[in-house]
Amino acid sequence: MSTATAGFESWLADLEGAFEDIAAPALGLSGMEVLRRHRTPPVAQAALLRLTGPEGSIQIGLASDEVGCQSLARSLLGLGPDEGPLPPPEAADAFCEIVNIAAGAFKARLRDRTTQLQMGLPIYIHGAVQATEQVEVQVSEVRFGDARAALLLVHPRSAES
Repeated sequence: MSTATAGFESWLADLEGAFEDIAAPALGLSGMEVLRRHRTPPVAQAALLRLTGPEGSIQIGLASDEVGCQSLARSLLGLGPDEGPLPPPEAADAFCEIVNIAAGAFKARLRDRTTQLQMGLPIYIHGAVQATEQVEVQVSEVRFGDARAALLLVHPRSAES
């Protein structure tokens, strides 16, 4: 990922674009609205997926509260509002699948700018992703219909950070 350090700022826009690309076909939603960008990850439920290349790795993720997680998971599964909530393991699995689908769109957007990235398996967590001296987290707060969420880009810190 030799171009990665210089390009991470633009990668958040690519991540937003990847989720926008999948909103209608995968989730049946009319689109996604970016509300704001910052560097403070929410304490929430999150699905994270590692993308690894010859020179390092990053993680992308989707985080939301229980209501947002349920809403997006149900959208992926094509469930109507009268069908009740999903059991937590099914909601987590569907939330991870959303990130898996978005990872494919994200890789396609980066194809010309970085080496081939290999996708790992998504994981599901409760809590917050933390920045460290070596790792930075970029956050894009978004809205899919009525569901609020945060897109996460976790990457090595650049020398300027």
